[in-house]
Amino acid sequence: MSSSNSMSSSNSMSSSNASSKIRQLLQRNEIWQASQKDNPSTDPERAISTGYAELDKELHYTGWPRAAISELLLSNNGIGEIRLLSPLFARLSLQSGYITWVNPPEQPYAPALTQQFQLNKLVIVNTCNTQDSIWAAEQAMASAACSAVLLWLPDKALNKALRKLSIAARKGKCWGIILRPASLQQHPSPAALRIVMQPKKQHQQLSIIKQPGGWSGQQVRLNLFPERKYWTPLSVEHWPCISPLIRQNNFVSKENLLNQAKATQPSIISKQITPPHH
Repeated sequence: MSSSNSMSSSNSMSSSNASSKIRQLLQRNEIWQASQKDNPSTDPERAISTGYAELDKELHYTGWPRAAISELLLSNNGIGEIRLLSPLFARLSLQSGYITWVNPPEQPYAPALTQQFQLNKLVIVNTCNTQDSIWAAEQAMASAACSAVLLWLPDKALNKALRKLSIAARKGKCWGIILRPASLQQHPSPAALRIVMQPKKQHQQLSIIKQPGGWSGQQVRLNLFPERKYWTPLSVEHWPCISPLIRQNNFVSKENLLNQAKATQPSIISKQITPPHH
């Protein structure tokens, strides 16, 4: 009888331990529970608003997932991806931690960026090749010194590297953003959130092809450039940062004007990184 009671008690404890471990697993961001589809989380520790109500509405966690990788798959660079991410940067720039960009395809233009978020937390990292870029991003994500890390990657699968970056983002509890060509949307990826971005005539089309905790397939239209209706084709002499220099200098070459304008603009911290080789 005592042996039977002992076995019953042991089984009960094992069942209790198993249930506790299951509950712990269900708290992890990467676990998808279809039963919670109509009960989205607004936990700031899990996600932060994108700043666009239309997009938040379609995301199960109502924002960019924290401690995870989000992937923006672009038809081209410069189609509004930075404008899309600017509300995130604006919020994070008021907190501790750096916002690190690794190998952006073009030199960021500080006067435009300063209109969208504070630049004192922005660090630009330039590397010599893809392997070094991945290494730099991994170190930044895992360091806990960066609130967000952006990494531009080429048209390659790189699944092993993305898994390492995903682990690093989880360790550092940062927002990891990977920007890659839209041609990779059919390839599997360990990223928690994947969004394909395409420009249309009057808006940007976002297609959610994967997201944590919910179904994919949503289409979102965002007007990221409401000022577009005021745009007119103007030559360089009429640019707002150039015309005052023309009035001061009467006539100088366009090249000199551009150099003078750049010299008066806000600067961004930029670093050339070479990883250690063992």
